[in-house]
Amino acid sequence: VYEPLILKSNKYQTIQIDMEHGKVISIRNVENLVKALKDLGMDLKPSFCGGEKDSVTQEREQWHSGANFFALGPGKLIGYNRNVYTLENLHQAGYEIIGSKDVLKGTVELSTINKYVLTIEGAELSRGGGGVRCMTMPYKRKR
Repeated sequence: VYEPLILKSNKYQTIQIDMEHGKVISIRNVENLVKALKDLGMDLKPSFCGGEKDSVTQEREQWHSGANFFALGPGKLIGYNRNVYTLENLHQAGYEIIGSKDVLKGTVELSTINKYVLTIEGAELSRGGGGVRCMTMPYKRKR
């Protein structure tokens, strides 16, 4: 997560809407998304874009798609290799960091690893505001 947006006070509000039988029962502000999910029984431990210590690093990595990973499956992510503090935070959370070149060379077999982040090189998409998730979205052109 990008901590300044998800966990800290900012101009955006996190609102919880409770419904019962398709009708709104209550609407209320909550402290943040992670706390709201915990109150609903989903106790998540977030990994932090840019690490946990330096707000400048967090912002830099957020602008370079450090919060834009794609989940290939449970515990299996793909993201840019240049977000070193984000990757270190994921490594501390138990993810093995694997370079795509190692997979292409055959020196690493992904099917033998439970939790990993597959890293790729690149910067062009983030210059235009896109990231790894954007590369998974199909694009259909007229012929």
